[in-house]
Amino acid sequence: MRRYLTSLIALELLVSALSLASPAHAAQSFVCQGRMDNGFGYRAHYVDGRFTDIVWDRPGQPPTTTSLNFKSTDNQGQPVYQGSFLAATAVTLIDRSRGNVGPGTEILIEAEEWGSSSAACGLGVADGGEPPPPVGGLTCTGQMNNGFGYMVHHQHNRFTSIVWERPGQPPTTTTLTFDNNNEQGQPIYRGSFLAATAVTMVDLSGGNPGPGSQVSIGVEEWGWSRGICQR
Repeated sequence: MRRYLTSLIALELLVSALSLASPAHAAQSFVCQGRMDNGFGYRAHYVDGRFTDIVWDRPGQPPTTTSLNFKSTDNQGQPVYQGSFLAATAVTLIDRSRGNVGPGTEILIEAEEWGSSSAACGLGVADGGEPPPPVGGLTCTGQMNNGFGYMVHHQHNRFTSIVWERPGQPPTTTTLTFDNNNEQGQPIYRGSFLAATAVTMVDLSGGNPGPGSQVSIGVEEWGWSRGICQR
């Protein structure tokens, strides 16, 4: 009888240990990826039941990390986290899943003077996943005759900005505003380069941009160029 009870206890301990070690009980990590209108891409990391940080990327600049601290839960039951960019720009992350983060759930990122952006979450690389693409995000790239390369960003069903780059110069962002549709039904957006040079962007897809569609970029005194879109 004593031998039977000893064996039973040993079996229960083994089952308990296997249960604790099961992957179903392991905390998963998630990555939520998107892009702000000023050209900064971001990756928000969710580890061990909370959002921990945001990594910011923009071409030509080193990555910058914002550490996140839980602040409160808003009146919709959504956890709110706060941090800063280079100790200067206030950053807020709102967990729209109400604490139930998983593949396909969304977050909202707000940055002082930058505006806001939504992002979808996917499994972290450690859990066999990869960061998802920005929500509704397209990037159209090309180059002007004067050597300026550009990336035109499309998000939330509209073109939002153009990031200009030329070797030896820091990136410059043009914010785009919808103007009207031309006679061919192609949406026209306008902005400026350094508040001095007029910029026009024509959506040659007729308002239905996708991988392989084109945009036409016109800059005062620079001429015109076509860019190809991709996700």
